Amino acid sequence: MKNLSIFIAGCLLISMCVTQSEPSSHATVTRQSENEYGSIDKLLVVHFHRVHQCTCCINVGKWAEETIQKYFPIEFEQGRIVYMDVCIEETPELSRKYNAYGSSLFISIIKGEEETFTENMEVWTYCFDHDAYVDYFKNFLDSILTT
Repeated sequence: MKNLSIFIAGCLLISMCVTQSEPSSHATVTRQSENEYGSIDKLLVVHFHRVHQCTCCINVGKWAEETIQKYFPIEFEQGRIVYMDVCIEETPELSRKYNAYGSSLFISIIKGEEETFTENMEVWTYCFDHDAYVDYFKNFLDSILTT
């Protein structure tokens, strides 16, 4: 009985290894959809906020700019990545364009004459953890720029 249990456990272990070593077509599809932007001309990181900001709102903008300048200095210097800090009350036309009515961080991708933007909600998960925020945001920007 003990030998049978060892044999079954061994078979399960081998089958798990064989399954994991085979390439997954699903993983490839997921990666392609994450990098749907292709080569880009410019990446705008737009931090919208009100005049009076909470600590979390301040951190989201400050750490986004810090991450860009620290990890993407060439792209920042060349103007390929642009960080914008936008007060909603002072710039209502830009706020309307992005449909930003409260604190938010938008990523705008410009390819030729076409601009696509989306709000990054994930940054708020890390707004009180500097290192986690920077790590997440660096990887996020990397995934866009390396397409």
